[in-house]
Amino acid sequence: MLLVLFMLPASIFYANTTRKTKHSKSKAQAHSKDQIGMPPNEKERPLIVVVGAGSKHGTINSEFADSVRWGLGGALALPFAEDGYDVVLMGRRQEVLDDVRKAVEAVHITNHHVEARVLCVECDVTDDKSVEQAFGHVNTIGNSYIDLVMFNVAPPYPSNFKFQGWGEVLLPHQIDIGDMNKYDTQVNGLIRISKQVLPGMIERKRGCILLSGESCCNLHGGFEFGSVAPARAALRSLGQGMFQAYGPMGIHVCNINIGGIIDSPKTRQWTKEEELTNPNEIAEQFLNVYKQKSTVWSYEVNLTPGFSSRKVNMRM
Repeated sequence: MLLVLFMLPASIFYANTTRKTKHSKSKAQAHSKDQIGMPPNEKERPLIVVVGAGSKHGTINSEFADSVRWGLGGALALPFAEDGYDVVLMGRRQEVLDDVRKAVEAVHITNHHVEARVLCVECDVTDDKSVEQAFGHVNTIGNSYIDLVMFNVAPPYPSNFKFQGWGEVLLPHQIDIGDMNKYDTQVNGLIRISKQVLPGMIERKRGCILLSGESCCNLHGGFEFGSVAPARAALRSLGQGMFQAYGPMGIHVCNINIGGIIDSPKTRQWTKEEELTNPNEIAEQFLNVYKQKSTVWSYEVNLTPGFSSRKVNMRM
């Protein structure tokens, strides 16, 4: 069953801040004119869709800041909310989406974007019908068009997975073939999403799709990542093909490869906070790539923390 929660514009509850609305909406609206194509009309607002807006790590600790509480999935929408964009949050767990929605709404209010909207939609990228229904609901939002999709769906790790130095590493010959169905969340998942959003982007001659991934899997499969790196590398390869296919049509596709361990309640149990990568700062780079002018598009961005720069494998 598909559950949808739609948040009305915050101005209904915070009418006293309406005076600042016209100015605060300008960043989202102004950017809609910067790409190759044009929005359908001046009154339509760009929608930012986060596929994988939440955390894959069990129970979430509310004591953590919203920028860290759900890892990258929960942080991706926050810089866009600061600029006043309408946001669509997609994921498999409605209760997590509801919490992330409250965080996005709070950022809208704090920055006086009282007309900005948030939509929560359950979506399983491995299920054709689920994806179709999810985007069917998104397409019913008035005065809007999908301008950006951030694909942040991570492949599941085997239950016996261990990082190097943290236990006995699962070697390739020890992998259970039954665990190697991750291409359905990665390559097939992106194709399912693309079928829903690319026709509209092609018609408008504008749009953006950003793919998140780990450098240790996308660029150079570490020996302990044999169970997940192949699907991640395949997603990166598909993204490169999509950049070449859709770039001339005004659609920007980019792989964003993230180095380091992303800060979250779960990863705080693994190592020191100062050795973790801030998810909100990563999300800001997604916003920067989205705002790139078409003459300087990146097809791949590699992010890595300075404190671990001497460990970076420069071979691509």
